[in-house]
Amino acid sequence: MPTPDASPLMLARFRQRSFGRALAAFALGCVVLLPGTSTARAADIPDVAILLARYSRAISDDGAPVVARATSSGTVAGAGLAGAFHTWIADSSERTEQNLGPRSERLLRVGDRIWYADADGDVREFTGILARRQRTQRFIDSGDFAKAPERCISRGRTLVGGVATYALDVKAPGGATETIYLDAVTGLPDRVAYDDDDGRTTIDISDWRTVAGHRFPFRTVSSNGDRAYDLVHVTQSIDVASPIDATIFAPFVARRIVMDVPQTLPIEVHEGHAYAPVTIAGHAYTFLLDTGAQNILIDKHVARELKLESLGSLEASGASRTGGLHLARVHEFRVGNGQLSDIVATTIDLGASTAGAFRIDGILGYPFFASATVRLDLAKKTMTFGPPGTLTPIGERVALELDRAFPEARFRLNATTEAPFIVDTGNAGDVLLYKPFVDRHPGIVPYTQNVRHSYGVGGATVSYRTTLDRFEAGSASLFHVDTDVMQATRGAFADRFDAGNVGLGVLKNFNVTFDLADAAMYLERSDTFDDGRSRK
Repeated sequence: MPTPDASPLMLARFRQRSFGRALAAFALGCVVLLPGTSTARAADIPDVAILLARYSRAISDDGAPVVARATSSGTVAGAGLAGAFHTWIADSSERTEQNLGPRSERLLRVGDRIWYADADGDVREFTGILARRQRTQRFIDSGDFAKAPERCISRGRTLVGGVATYALDVKAPGGATETIYLDAVTGLPDRVAYDDDDGRTTIDISDWRTVAGHRFPFRTVSSNGDRAYDLVHVTQSIDVASPIDATIFAPFVARRIVMDVPQTLPIEVHEGHAYAPVTIAGHAYTFLLDTGAQNILIDKHVARELKLESLGSLEASGASRTGGLHLARVHEFRVGNGQLSDIVATTIDLGASTAGAFRIDGILGYPFFASATVRLDLAKKTMTFGPPGTLTPIGERVALELDRAFPEARFRLNATTEAPFIVDTGNAGDVLLYKPFVDRHPGIVPYTQNVRHSYGVGGATVSYRTTLDRFEAGSASLFHVDTDVMQATRGAFADRFDAGNVGLGVLKNFNVTFDLADAAMYLERSDTFDDGRSRK
């Protein structure tokens, strides 16, 4: 019988849901589980070309003029918060803005390139999974999929909310696969669905109305299956005639940390975690350095001491999906001599939400690393940082994808398998592998009965400890790497897109420079570099 191990590998990384379908024309946006396909006979299922022809007839009147530009606006509500959205489309350019309470999102598409700006003013270009997803979303939203039957696969007849539909898998050139559910009677879409993190995201679409001879949805409901966090988008106006000022599509300008010159600070390193000093409104605190966290997170006791107003009732995804997350606006946040202003932080009771594993002041996540170039020297226990461009990176460049607000890099396993990993300074271990990846790559590591319980936001999750023969980061190879195979089927550690995450157990072998403005990190072998060859 394996003995559970209360592992020191305390998983602090968490994810926070985006609150809408980004860049979706006229606010298509949501989240739910894909219903099973019925056992309808193949003879009962119309040919793909017939379904697409029905859609084309349903979506526009005969002879309706092509819509070259459009604006739409409306409301978004959910999780105890309310806000608004606005979308502009002109030829090959598109911009979407939406806010939910203090939290905001902006998206800009110019041709095939897409940029995203969050509530803290951090800007990143989509180059990975979200770029692929956006290509297919645009392919569907524009109606272009109906002209490409070769990119559609019938998945049969199924029910959506009790309504009969025909499901089609759609994949744009260079895009990700999404499923569109066409109403069996009207031919209009009732739902769009796609794989997202640990589950299936859906977009339930209703209240179709006619504007200038074209049908548009005026209501969507977002749900990831946890109904308490459903979001409702309601379109209030659509204008396809008025001109759109070209400045609407001007490039976003990224926020930078405010400081004169780079600074080196001592950091604490204990129990496999790195901590940095921060100051909020004159109060000194210690925050976990966590590149795997999408936000700056403040513990409930700090929020109470600072008299921060907590807003909303949001959901985080860590060791499991969990509630208890709130928003709070922080007017001044300092790390050493660097200052960040008007941060929209998240607050949670870290002690309670991690089963007592983390009783810390907070987590210093993506907004800090996005606004600065940051070098960690774990052997010397120092952090050097400054505004982008003021600190020269040292070491071998490793490209990063930043689509989901944490750094993702490709590494090689056992000299044969290359896969994307999250670079996670909030993880005390060497390497985590997620169950979906291991299921797809049986034999990548040996199974063991060395059961462990690891802790993070959302409580405990079970893993088993094994060993990875070889792990390659750039040109550096590490051998006999301690590896935890996560058994979670929900939460951040059941991710479908990444193989796993790489923690401080690996990163401590390097001086690591994070230059997110350049979508890169740099690895310089430290004085304590150990390739692990001597391990048994």
